[in-house]
Amino acid sequence: MKSKTEKLLYFNLMLCLFIIVWGAWVRLSGSGAGCGDHWPLCNGEVIPMSGHWKTYTEFIHRFTTGLFGITVLMQIFFSRKEFGKGHGLTKGSYALLVMTLIESFIGAVLVKKGLVVDNTSVARAWVIGLHLVNTLLLLATFCHGHFYLQWERQNSAAQWLPWKQNKKDYILSATGLSLILCVGAFGAIAALGNTLFPSENLASGLLSDFNPSSSFLIRLRIYHPILAVLTGAFWIGLAQYWSPKSSKKSQLEKYCSATYILVTIALAFGLINWLLMAPVWGSLIHLLIADCFWLLSVALIYRKLHNLN
Repeated sequence: MKSKTEKLLYFNLMLCLFIIVWGAWVRLSGSGAGCGDHWPLCNGEVIPMSGHWKTYTEFIHRFTTGLFGITVLMQIFFSRKEFGKGHGLTKGSYALLVMTLIESFIGAVLVKKGLVVDNTSVARAWVIGLHLVNTLLLLATFCHGHFYLQWERQNSAAQWLPWKQNKKDYILSATGLSLILCVGAFGAIAALGNTLFPSENLASGLLSDFNPSSSFLIRLRIYHPILAVLTGAFWIGLAQYWSPKSSKKSQLEKYCSATYILVTIALAFGLINWLLMAPVWGSLIHLLIADCFWLLSVALIYRKLHNLN
């Protein structure tokens, strides 16, 4: 029987993924200014009674984000009640709240500073890259909560492996996660460039990537696929290195196998998305796959650094 905290944790994860994908749709559809420069109100109203479809697109994003904030507070409340304030799940819930507040602040900056729709400034590129990085860190807190729930159910101790005896694994973990964060940040910038400066065809798009007169958003997007391939190769190698060499299929080995599969899917779909010149549906699926890969990577590290084979 799942506890209220566990149900809320997984509900919040699903809601968070929806908000992330819908937020991408807000950008792709040019609805970022759908509520004007008002925040948190929408065109000065709590609930807009009239307006363009872009107004409602942006309002749905704000409404679900507000709902998410409420359910995160509920998760903290039930976690403290069921597990205590010092429990790892409760601490993770507080971390989730902090990341959520930062996410809301970044969203407010985008709106209040006019870093939406057709804005092509360097400031927007920085903020949107930071937005993506914070989103991934927010998702990581769900893995933290999930594993502490599992350990609680199994009555096992949730202890990190000692740093001194496991420096190599900690360094590899930090490197792997940092690479994904970099790929994500450059991916957000590349997606912004594709939205603001759509190419007529693949050939013209390639030429504009190396054209000195192109916007910096276009010239930066070449780094995303390069970093993605390098990061994918790193994680395949890391999963191979960490995979237990035993005849019995362990949970850690299953996570490593899933890493091979998801890296392959992510890179293959990234190539398809590039060949199709990043259609809206392709960009949304690509983002969702990337988020799933991040969650899997964090989960794999949790298992490895807690010696859960």
